[in-house]
Amino acid sequence: MKTQLKYLQNLFYDLLNDYGRVYLVIKYSERTAIGNRGFTEEEKEKGLVLVFTSKNHKNIQWAEDGSLITSLGFGNSNRPENCFLHSEDIVAVYSPDAGVKFDRWDMLEAENAESPKSSPADGKIVSLENFRKTKE
Repeated sequence: MKTQLKYLQNLFYDLLNDYGRVYLVIKYSERTAIGNRGFTEEEKEKGLVLVFTSKNHKNIQWAEDGSLITSLGFGNSNRPENCFLHSEDIVAVYSPDAGVKFDRWDMLEAENAESPKSSPADGKIVSLENFRKTKE
């Protein structure tokens, strides 16, 4: 299993146990299933944020490859949907209550290899070449 996923799992449980609520950002793919509900067209394009609380999930299981299997409640009625979240579709875990977010940058590297898109951090990188002292 990838190291990033192990950190993600540990952080997931720490946030859920300490703050009672944790969010997972999921990107759409055919490998991930959100019960009968599925993904809306907007969620297929932008992704989906799943909220886990102590009252809206059952039987969380992490597969060996880092995929998540659970029954998660949706809507006001907390209607349970069996979910399979493929490890490569789990983009981030965060908690506004704790003020932390864990993004998987390994996914950006894979996406950048497939397409010429730039990563979000590209515009924020400042070269230090002009500031380095040179030996004369």
